[in-house]
Formats: sequence, structure tokens, C-alpha cells
Amino acid sequence: MTQKMPDIKELFKAGAHFGHQRSRTDARSSRFIYGFQNKIAVIDLNKTRELLEKALEFIKAQAKEGALFLFVGTKLQAKDKVKEVAEALKMPYVIERWPGGLLTNFEVVSKSVKKMIQTQNDLAENKYEHLTKNERLKIERNLKKTQVIFGGLGNLERIPDVLFVVDAARESAAIREAKRKGVAVVAICDTDANPAEIDYPIVANDDSRMLINLVLDLAAQTIKENYKEKPVVSDSKERLEKKLATESKVEEKAE
Repeated sequence: MTQKMPDIKELFKAGAHFGHQRSRTDARSSRFIYGFQNKIAVIDLNKTRELLEKALEFIKAQAKEGALFLFVGTKLQAKDKVKEVAEALKMPYVIERWPGGLLTNFEVVSKSVKKMIQTQNDLAENKYEHLTKNERLKIERNLKKTQVIFGGLGNLERIPDVLFVVDAARESAAIREAKRKGVAVVAICDTDANPAEIDYPIVANDDSRMLINLVLDLAAQTIKENYKEKPVVSDSKERLEKKLATESKVEEKAE
């Protein structure tokens, strides 16, 4: 069932209009600010709604193309919801600190992720039984440390098509890497961030748990209703098709 766009009252109820103090406000977000009250920025919810609608249209189009979404939200208010949504969609996510180089040095980082998965499988299959208790404990401790950083990246098999971020200012490192690799960015960004750095900014209170939940639920529903798997062509099939095409050309020349 399609989830309807929230109206201004719903956004207001979710606390979307509360920005940061004037001293912490990025001047480049001023066109999305209605005014200031007690030195606190008040976000124009009409513009927030327009931005949200535009972002959801983009997400819908990407979902129809079978895009890979990477969800990022390391702040306390976002962690649980980001994990819930990403796991339901079977998409990768980051809810602890951003692993530097995840996008810009993907091949190296992905090796660490694969090693983590292999260790998990080996432990589950009791492949370390021949080791001493201390050796097994060391492996388990190292695995737990790795899981904190890479635990949500088990299904990140390639560089994502879309980075969905909660709190653009906090996750600036992730956004910089995405821009360098040409990955589209959708982000909830408060008045302390520069919306111009985001492909599809949603200017709203990124400290409000209600607002974060609302936006993530809308994004998840949009992806779920429109997602279409990309057809996977195996290497062997691709090689066979190329071989047949080559043989066909040779036969044509012979004739």
C-alpha cells in the first residue's frame, strides 16, 4: 500500500521545523529557513515537503532500476531505525563510525568485509576446534571488533548507486567519498549543513527521532513498492555470447 506524503501538520508534529542556533547555522541553508525564534532557526516546512517529495521521486526511479542503496546513520536517534529499514530491504548500512575509504578504496575495504564473513562462517561450522581456547577467544574478540565497523556491510558487493544519509553534517566524510565516486546522495540535513553539497537534500530537524523515522519509513516503502532486481549475467554466459558472436562473424566472412 502506497504511503501518502505527510502534510505540513504531520511534519510540524514530528518536529521537522526546529533548526539549529543562529551561531551554528550554515548561511547556505538560509533559503530554507522561514525565520529565527529565540535565536533558533525555524525551517520552512513547505520547502521541506517539496524537497522530500523530490527525493522520494528520485528514490522511486532508482528502485525501478534495481539500484543498490547504502544507508548511513551513526547518531543515537537514527541507529536502530536505519538498521531496521536496511535489513528489511536487504540493503547495506553503517550505524557506527564511517569506515574511511569504504567507497574511495572499496576493493581493500571489501576484503576486510569478506574476511569477517568467512570468519563468522568458520566459527559457525566449528572450524577452529583444533585451536587452543585462548586462540579461539582472540579470533572471537577480533571478529566482534570488526563486526562493529563492518557488521551491516555483508551484502555490499559493489559500490552503491545511492547513499542515504541521516545528518549530513555528521556524515560529511561519507558524503565526500560519495561525491568523489559519483554516488548520488540523499540526505536529511539540518540548518548546520550545506544543502548544495547534497544531490537530494531534505532540510529538516535531523535530531528528531520522529522525523527520522517518518522519512526512513517513506523511503523504505518507496523502495519496497518499486524495487526491480537487475538481471545478472554470469561471466560464463557473457563469454559464451561473445564467443558465439565472434564465430558468427567468422562464418559470415567465410561465405
